[in-house]
Amino acid sequence: MVSLAAVLAAAGLASPIAAMADPHPTQQWARSARALPGSAAATATKAAARTAPSSKRLARPGTKPTAGGTGHPGPQLADGADPGHNGDGYVSNEYDLQMTYKGGEDSKGIISGPPKVYLVVWGSQWGTSSTNAAGDVVLSQDADQAVPYQQDFFKGLGSAGDGWSAVLTQYCEGIQAGTVQCPASAAHIQYPNPGSVLAGVWVDNAAPAPQAADEPELGAEALAAAKHFGNLTEAQNSNVQYIIDSPQGTDPDKWRELGYCAWHDFQRSQYGSLAYTNMPYLTDVAGCGTNWFGENTARGRLDGYGIIGGHEYAETLTDPNTPGGWTDATGQELGDKCAWIPYGANGGLFFENLSTGSFPLQTLWSNADHLCQSADPVTTGPALTLKTMCDRTDAPGRIGIPAVATDSAGAAVSYSATGLPAGLVIDPKSGVISGSSSGTAGWQRITVNATDAGGRTASTGFWESVTGNGQTGCNGIEQLINPGFENGSADVDHTVMTDSWSPSGYNVITPSSLHAAHSGTWYTWLGQDGSSSDDSITTYLNTYPGYQGANFSFYLDTESTNTAGSSPDTLTLQAFSQYDGHPLGTVRTWTSSQGANSGYQYQSVDLTPFIKQVGWGTTIGLKLVSHESGADPRTAFLIDDASAREH
Repeated sequence: MVSLAAVLAAAGLASPIAAMADPHPTQQWARSARALPGSAAATATKAAARTAPSSKRLARPGTKPTAGGTGHPGPQLADGADPGHNGDGYVSNEYDLQMTYKGGEDSKGIISGPPKVYLVVWGSQWGTSSTNAAGDVVLSQDADQAVPYQQDFFKGLGSAGDGWSAVLTQYCEGIQAGTVQCPASAAHIQYPNPGSVLAGVWVDNAAPAPQAADEPELGAEALAAAKHFGNLTEAQNSNVQYIIDSPQGTDPDKWRELGYCAWHDFQRSQYGSLAYTNMPYLTDVAGCGTNWFGENTARGRLDGYGIIGGHEYAETLTDPNTPGGWTDATGQELGDKCAWIPYGANGGLFFENLSTGSFPLQTLWSNADHLCQSADPVTTGPALTLKTMCDRTDAPGRIGIPAVATDSAGAAVSYSATGLPAGLVIDPKSGVISGSSSGTAGWQRITVNATDAGGRTASTGFWESVTGNGQTGCNGIEQLINPGFENGSADVDHTVMTDSWSPSGYNVITPSSLHAAHSGTWYTWLGQDGSSSDDSITTYLNTYPGYQGANFSFYLDTESTNTAGSSPDTLTLQAFSQYDGHPLGTVRTWTSSQGANSGYQYQSVDLTPFIKQVGWGTTIGLKLVSHESGADPRTAFLIDDASAREH
């Protein structure tokens, strides 16, 4: 059997993201998740396990994935782990693909400043608050004492013996999309100073938290937290993540029904981009780490807050504005690739002894070692870094463009700029370019410079155009996993990856020589089975608050022998809700008469009206379905080089 490595090499996928990079950087599936092995219930059927992934959700064992093209994509099984004693050994990232840099969403690819976590204890259901001997906030209705446990974990990061945090420091930003190894000149994730990660705790008890908060409500709580903590600018939020703790008994983002444990995400806001995590009350569900090592103790009940909390924290550092940071070709982030490998196994779960206690953690994927690692040498970058700024268009009128520099010593930074359009100036203290511009000068190259108190300098440049068709912020980057289908097609022992498209049959995504791809080797061929069954592919698009529109495009070649104009064969694009599969509508229908235009033709549709039905910050499903009107297959709908972008 030909290995996936050979298939990818033949398809030119050594650097799978480079070919799809957007020259105007700004986002994939952000959020984080993989299924947990270790119970017989985790051994879902292979067919069910091969559903479209959602990198947002860290899934738990004992949940059956949602099959087919409706409902939310089901969980995947973890890399390196056998799913239960009777499992088939299938792992979702069997070939250990390296992480590659996606290009930076809204000029942000990692958290490059000193990492900070704000813990948000949401809702009056937590009871009254007090402080314990360690200085932790404790709540009277926190039955398992999850809140102080999390505080101790984040307080302990960076203390002696924390090799886990060092694994993260190899990853960087401001480099070419598709890069695997970071140069020393790039801005790297910083190793935390002891006791510096936990930046604050807010008990937001003015009202009850929703019983079943949806994604927009969770995002709104992150926005309220930014305001509460006084983080009111892009610079103040550039190295921050907010963890939204929901109270016991609640069901945030339907975590009970959908079978995941937690996720991380981001949103645009008036305070800059905000990275945040949805953290349910993990001990409500045994599969989310409770007594994962068999301790059967009060502290053991909180194992998930180390394993899962660490997972989401690490992935936020490496992919805060998802999907602009580090993922592999299947969309997995560095925590996904090592999730739930059993304790004692190679690259498995382990205990890290920090100054504040011993905490169970999962390993993290290291490109440098091509392994799941619990420790690595610390990698350092320049003392002063300036975030790469994306090329952008803006509408005439008031404009605000943030420049964000980071000095590893905490020294003050001053800013200057050249090439600014008339009417715009840069604030030397904040780095914000602001003012009013009519846009008469067209494209202009702007260079921003930063200087710290020690005389060190950094600079970056970007193109700016102020036009009537301008938009707020950067242009969106590719949202889809495997947009060109070059990861291949499913087969019976899962040696090739198709999870991101959920094809209706293993040969729907194909390299068949009976037709040709638009580019590369693989393409989708819908319309193979005649009127007896419809062919389809399904993917999911995560949307983000702060964006106003989204487009989906692909190249379509319609090869047809159907001459019955009254009964054409059809291809439809359907949008549906992530939660229950209810249709949001038919986006567009193509017919076999399109075959009059031979060869691949570019197709583009506006998804904005369908996203507005459920609100920005939710996930929608997209399903392309072919239907044959006759007894014999007469139309082949060939699809390649798809794309989804938000703006």
